[in-house]
Amino acid sequence: VFLFDEPLSNLDAALRVATRVEIANLKDAMPGTTMIYVTHDQTEAMTLADRIVVLSAGRIEQVGTPMELYHRPANTFVARFIGSPAMNVIPAKASSSDLTFADGRVVSLPDYAASGDVQFGIRPEHLREVPESEAAFVGTVTNVERLGEHAIAHIDIGASEPMVAKLANDTSATKGGRLGLGFDAARALLFGTDG
Repeated sequence: VFLFDEPLSNLDAALRVATRVEIANLKDAMPGTTMIYVTHDQTEAMTLADRIVVLSAGRIEQVGTPMELYHRPANTFVARFIGSPAMNVIPAKASSSDLTFADGRVVSLPDYAASGDVQFGIRPEHLREVPESEAAFVGTVTNVERLGEHAIAHIDIGASEPMVAKLANDTSATKGGRLGLGFDAARALLFGTDG
């Protein structure tokens, strides 16, 4: 059994990527060997693990493959830990398959049936820019991070924290402007108020 305890934490970005690839190659070269890798970096966990154990305050939150944790997080802690930027989680009131948000907007989720207070989860990469008339969410852009291959937009939709959207690099989003966002209902998640 090999135990790696945050082996990349003190490396610069380029060396961290190169060493991560070397560790992955080492793992592949020794298929019958057990490797336990401890990290706070979800990118390392997602790229190196066959199975991930997500811990919070000494408690196991979820165990699964990287893609199980990404697509079906057990709670809001796992949902926000896996993925970058973190999943948007917004309070809503559910009535059958309709969700009503704080600004009065109603969104229909045909595959869900719930009632009462819930938390709506959607990943930034599952949001798309749409005209306001077709938007599930509309708000004021508070910041746009242009990262080359894509842009990260922060939008004030009247919730307790801004909604974050990962958009195409040629987005029309500008700081102070209005932006409408749509999403694929099949990508949405619902959580209880307890997470």
